Amino acid sequence: MLRAWAFLALCVGCGVPLRPDGSPVEEKCPDRARETMESFGLRPGDHETIYIDVNRQERGPLVVYDGPIESVTWEPMKNLPGNVRLYGRIWTGGPRVVIRYYSARLPDGKVIPFCAMAAYGTGLGIPKTPGRPGSAAVESSLAFVSVMDRFRAGPVPLWDLRQP
Repeated sequence: MLRAWAFLALCVGCGVPLRPDGSPVEEKCPDRARETMESFGLRPGDHETIYIDVNRQERGPLVVYDGPIESVTWEPMKNLPGNVRLYGRIWTGGPRVVIRYYSARLPDGKVIPFCAMAAYGTGLGIPKTPGRPGSAAVESSLAFVSVMDRFRAGPVPLWDLRQP
């Protein structure tokens, strides 16, 4: 049952149209994600460090591929506990790697709708070194996960997320 929820959550981002540069267009958050995240005290712009790929938690460069991704937090974020699994999708075709998270699995196994994007430093998206089509190298296996009110297209400074 748990795998079915994770799979359904990942498919939310499967049909997202792409911009001419290969990055995904703006997209609404999953239903009830905003209310669920607010119940944990999370607001747009809140962020925490994650391992991009739960299966590759050594620090250092990482090659990522288009398609589903499972990431993991290790520290609490507001009232969301640490060690939360984040389920989303990666796009490597644009000028930056875009990772959107559509659901999260809490340590107790409960799966909730989620709306967040991966970021390095102060902007959304992750700088990349292009690889083969459908892949890219990023400089670190660590990134920030930043809570969103909608999935934005293009690089957005994280401080802009806190504006009403």
